[in-house]
Amino acid sequence: MASSVAIADLHDHDVIARVLAGDQAAFQVLVRRYNQRMFRAARAITRTDVDAEDVLQQAWLGVFKNLAQFRGDASFATWATRIAVNEAIALTRKRPMVAEVVEAETAVPPDADLARSQLGALLEACLASIPQGNREVMVLRDVLELDTAETAACLGLTEEVVRVRLHRARAAVAAALTEQLADHARDVYRFDGERCDRITAFVMTAVGCNISPPDSL
Repeated sequence: MASSVAIADLHDHDVIARVLAGDQAAFQVLVRRYNQRMFRAARAITRTDVDAEDVLQQAWLGVFKNLAQFRGDASFATWATRIAVNEAIALTRKRPMVAEVVEAETAVPPDADLARSQLGALLEACLASIPQGNREVMVLRDVLELDTAETAACLGLTEEVVRVRLHRARAAVAAALTEQLADHARDVYRFDGERCDRITAFVMTAVGCNISPPDSL
């Protein structure tokens, strides 16, 4: 039987096969592997960390429930991200749009680069101001670095629509970010280890598995 370390190195399709064969604990490999990517997609749509976490939890339960339906026409990452995107859109449609209040940090961590931190805050503010349909396209393309085809698949759009929306989104923030956008876009929507552990623990408990602490993987 393969060790936990070996399982963590398996291709997505092999991990899925193990889960479908009854090794439900192996599902945490997929959760940890794509937690950050799916959180960022959800965060781009919901605009709050709390809602994005709720979406992520429900999305992973949806992934687990429908895992046998994954046919491999697209990558697992694209398939799972689309589930998260659909959950996020459904959530936003249920709730009235309210202005998001962002509290300014009173201090910058000693080891943080001030200019980088300010640029990240500026990018997040710019993304929040972009119309919803364009915002998620820009996050999937420029933050998650999906290609046009993957982005189209995740959002249920044509590739041409993705290109148009991306052009509009980039134009909206170009004056503020210009050439530095590509270098610093990944700093937005931070997804730390604690959040990853919390989401993973929730999902694995919900599917009926007791998992080992992260350092034992």
